[in-house]
Amino acid sequence: MSEYRFTHGNLIILYAIYRQTYPVEQNRIPDYVNERVKLCLNIHKIIEQSKPDGKKTVIWVVGSQHDGDYVSNELVESGVNENIVAKDYLSKNVTECFDRVLAFIKDRTNPPYLYFIGSVWLREIYDSVVLSKLKGYRIQFEGALDHRPVKEVEEEKLLDAPRKGLEHYKRRTMDKAIDIVLNRMFPEERSRS
Repeated sequence: MSEYRFTHGNLIILYAIYRQTYPVEQNRIPDYVNERVKLCLNIHKIIEQSKPDGKKTVIWVVGSQHDGDYVSNELVESGVNENIVAKDYLSKNVTECFDRVLAFIKDRTNPPYLYFIGSVWLREIYDSVVLSKLKGYRIQFEGALDHRPVKEVEEEKLLDAPRKGLEHYKRRTMDKAIDIVLNRMFPEERSRS
């Protein structure tokens, strides 16, 4: 039997939280967040056209109040029905975002299929959070391009670094056990000097 629940509907999580180190024009967001918005619009279009429950889609915008409102307006201006756009102003990082999403969907018999849209560098953080909090839910990561310098991305990544949960240590222990067994089964030939 599958470890996943049957899904009903779709929830697109658009992660619009960012830490700006240089000024951006009033009523604008950085280009790399705009890339996430474009990706969200593409995913929404694909879901509506190809999935039978495509009309049961909600877009969950995660960001500050100013940025969340700006992104929501961008989505509506691009043709998204404003009734399907929900805003989360309280989350400050990926972990808090998934805590809120889990609270929103956990009582449902058939939870929605989840799509998380963020920058590609958020994948590592996403993986650790999903492993520990959303086991058994259908979720997909969609990474938008981020053209900032590596140093700037690394600084932002440190601010959103996940805490290592129990699943991380279980996986690490399992990997080490597998390595030991494989090393016993297929010992490397020692250098012949």
